[in-house]
Parts: sequence; structure tokens; C-alpha cells
Amino acid sequence: MADIKTILIAHNYTKDSFASMSYYLAHHLADLGNRVVFISHKPFFDESKIINKGKGEIIICSWPSEKRPTSIKDALWFSKLYFKYKPDVVIGHFVGANITIGISKLISINKVKTFSYYHTLVQQIILDQKRTSLKRTFLFLRKKIFYKLFCDVIVCPSELAKKDLENNYYSKKGLVILNPMKDRFQKSNNQDKNKIVISYLGRLDPSKGIVELIEAFKIYRKGNKFSNIVLNIAGTGSQEQAIKKMIDNESTITFFGGLSYDDVDDYLSEAHFTIIPSKMDALNMVGIESMMNKTPLLVSNTTGLAHSLEEGRECFKFDSNTKSMVLLFEKVERNFEQQPQMAINARNTYLTKFSMEKYCINFSNQIFQ
Repeated sequence: MADIKTILIAHNYTKDSFASMSYYLAHHLADLGNRVVFISHKPFFDESKIINKGKGEIIICSWPSEKRPTSIKDALWFSKLYFKYKPDVVIGHFVGANITIGISKLISINKVKTFSYYHTLVQQIILDQKRTSLKRTFLFLRKKIFYKLFCDVIVCPSELAKKDLENNYYSKKGLVILNPMKDRFQKSNNQDKNKIVISYLGRLDPSKGIVELIEAFKIYRKGNKFSNIVLNIAGTGSQEQAIKKMIDNESTITFFGGLSYDDVDDYLSEAHFTIIPSKMDALNMVGIESMMNKTPLLVSNTTGLAHSLEEGRECFKFDSNTKSMVLLFEKVERNFEQQPQMAINARNTYLTKFSMEKYCINFSNQIFQ
């Protein structure tokens, strides 16, 4: 390995949820003998905490308050932190990236190596917000300047995200590192043997394609009275009330609302397939959670995840429109005997491409190259 480094990560220090990728990366880097300074937004730490890891260590702290770090006070606080630890590498997620990366580049006179995450596609933001605004235009231009002047590497979770970065920000700094998911698999799937259960889990917003999914399912069931397919929907979002109205009195569609984190694995593992009908998605973490739980996917071609999967192996692919989804339901019913092997393949794909170990190795290789 290269020289020992001080690496600063700004994210959420937690073993659970999407942010666990940074928790495990911090421990992996410290196990290699590095010093990791972790600024945690959530959970909030009133006092700094040090974890010794052999020759390495993790220093955990939080911003001056539990609010989003956007103020002058936050910038001044971070400046002092920078001078105290003098990081060689800074990794920033979401709003925490702006201050940590920007100030580190300025103070170090461009010597710090910076990694900023590209979590959300521009086109997805446009779909969900529906209308343009001066504020959104200003934030876009600010981000464009930020990427150009302060970021060495922009980490993209998929090839689709990298292309979105290039097309909208005209940046060639994108690097694809697939997002991982903590392995929580504990049991084999326990599905209803008399039905074909297709489940959706996620935000109920326009970019997610839920309205079109429901429309397609209703059309399919109307033309196939004896179909065994049932549809589950779980999540919250701007379209929640409209979706409830659409499925009122539909006996083959069940709405679960928002699920607690502890209920996610059971929900996904009890389905024969998890469906991802997104019109636009950088990757889709629910799809990775599903494969981790040994549940194969029905995945839209306009998600970044689709580019990492093989049709007929761990998934069936489709276009995010009503006609294509009607044909998808026909394919699922016609080829349902493939589901058990697809479930095994889904779990194997998770282990080979989306495991936490794979992610930590890939990211640390980029840091030390």
C-alpha cells in the first residue's frame, strides 16, 4: 500500500441505511493503517470520539449544530478542523461536500485530493420538481463551478450517472464506483405459493414511474382475469394521495405506506420480484437491497442499475411506459418457472458487484493509486 494518509469523510456515521457505505469505508481505511476523520451529520455527536484500529484510527465528530452545514459558522469550524488534521484526501456526500471540499482545496492550495459524490441525476430532479425556478438555476450553476474548480474526482454510482454528469455539467471527472449495500441476508425467501407477488418500494414521486406502473397493471389484470400476479406498493412521496385514489377498490393491489427500516427485508424477501419502474434513476439502492435478499428484479432500462444486470439472469428489463409494463407482466407470468434460478442469480450478483467489501477495495484503490 502507498504512504499512510489522513482521509476526511463527510457523511452519516451509521451501519444502517444507504450511508453505511461511508461507515464501512472509514473502518476499511483505518484497518489499513490510515487516520480517518469522519464528520457525521446524522447521528450527531456532541463530543469527538476516537476509535483505535491497530496502526490506524477513526476520529468521529459532528458539525457545530444538527442543522445542515451551510453557514459561515460551519465554514469557520471546518477551517479549524482542517488545520488540526491536515487531510490528504477529502470525500464529501450531499451538502457536506460543499464546505469540506471547497475549503480544503483553498487552504491546501489545491494539494488535497477531493472526491465528491454525484447521487442524483439532473433529469430526475427536473422530473420531480416539474417547474424551473431561479433558485434551481442558481444552485445548478454553483454546482457546475464547484465541480470545475474544487473536485478532482466525481464519484458516479453508474454509467448512466456519469453520462448525466457529462451531458449536464460538461465534466469529464466522473468515475464509476458502484454503490454497495450492507449484507443483511438471514433467511431464504418465503413467498405465497398461490400468487406471483411483485413489490415496489421507494419514493412515490413522478420520476419513479408509479402511476404508469399502476395503469399498466390495471390494464393487464383487466385482460387477464385469471392472472396470479398481485402488486404491492410501499413508500411515501408527493404522489401518495393520487396513488391511493388510483388503487381504491383494487383487490389485487395492496398499499403499505412507508415502511420502517426493520421491515424492509421481510417486505422484499416475501416478493417473487421487486419492480423498479423509474423514468430516471442514478442507480437504485432498493434494487440492490432486493438482490441482497435473494429477490430478482423487474428493472426499467432508464435506471443506472439496469446497465449492470443481464436480461433473463437476475432480472427482466423493460421501458418505463405503460405499454412496455403490460408486456412485462405477460413475460413474468409466461416465464415464471425461471424465478427460482433468477433468485439465486440475484443473490450472486449482489455478492460479486455490490457487496461492501467490493466497494471498500475499489474506493481505496482509487485513493492510493
